[in-house]
Amino acid sequence: MRIRIAVPEEHVDPPVIDAALEAVTRLDESLIRSGKSPTSDELVARGAKWRPENMGDEHFDHGGTIAQRGWGDCDDWAPLHAATLRTSGRDPGAKAVVIPSGPSTYHAVVQRSTGHIELGPEDISARAGMKPLSTPRVVGAGADAAIECVACDPHDGRVYHGQLLPTVGPLSLHCGPQFSVRGCVVGKTPLYEGRCDLPIMGSPLIGARAKRTHARRRIRGGVMPYALSSTAHGPTPVAALSHAIVGAVLCGDAAELATSLDRYKLLALQCKLGGMPPSAIAQSMASQIASDVTHEAAMTGTDPGAHLSALAGALASEGRAPRAAEPTAIAHAIVSAAEGFKLRHVVGLPDPYHVRW
Repeated sequence: MRIRIAVPEEHVDPPVIDAALEAVTRLDESLIRSGKSPTSDELVARGAKWRPENMGDEHFDHGGTIAQRGWGDCDDWAPLHAATLRTSGRDPGAKAVVIPSGPSTYHAVVQRSTGHIELGPEDISARAGMKPLSTPRVVGAGADAAIECVACDPHDGRVYHGQLLPTVGPLSLHCGPQFSVRGCVVGKTPLYEGRCDLPIMGSPLIGARAKRTHARRRIRGGVMPYALSSTAHGPTPVAALSHAIVGAVLCGDAAELATSLDRYKLLALQCKLGGMPPSAIAQSMASQIASDVTHEAAMTGTDPGAHLSALAGALASEGRAPRAAEPTAIAHAIVSAAEGFKLRHVVGLPDPYHVRW
């Protein structure tokens, strides 16, 4: 018996796909226990291969089918491997899930009960011959948490990602965090794409050539640092930009490449986009600054006041000097800048809208 599930294109997302993968995983469990299907390890040892199916005509086949024809797609291998881990007792909580592999495509992998996702050489599809995914990305719970990371090279004003294919240039020659929102279409669904560029701490200022921007204004040259660029899709301009900012903060924290001030700016703006009132943002920001400064001073054996003075000095150099070099005053200075940020206008599908902090 073959069961077919027709899913409208606009509803193809991880929760729907993961449910189908779980059904196949449970079938594979039953087949393995009854001896009617080899395990994933046995099939790889026999020489079974990974082979992609035709786009738009996906068949989630069980292990017996892979064994019969000698190959399977990632949506066949991942459920079989999860079932293998369950039935062998190695990981009873293993499950097959999908992660984004492109703007509108997904790749099925195995997530262990610890939350670890098997990627690279661990990926069962890679073990069966698929080229491992090489695009670095941050993956969380749900489709909205998948954020693609790219890198800006100011030597030629381009941004690189994946196989180092140039995509878009820097938003401006401004050296602080930068933001952009534009309309786009994914499949047939109109969405918005948000982008956040976060300068890399300690990066040398590199001369950028004169170029014409998306807004058709010519930048005649200047200097700018290297930057991390995070993009994300959302149903509204605010949602898209909010997810992009989360990606930039996560990447900056994980790599320890962002300055504290830029990080606080992004956190304040993220809170504003989330609807928090300025007073609540300032209070939360002051607590965060105090905690960070105390921790940094303990780790380096320095005076906490020196770290606060450095933050105050950085704000003063931007014309936003706080009343005093203490957490509450610094937080209010940062929040006042976030209050001035407005998405006054988001253009349609062809052109982007960009602002800077």
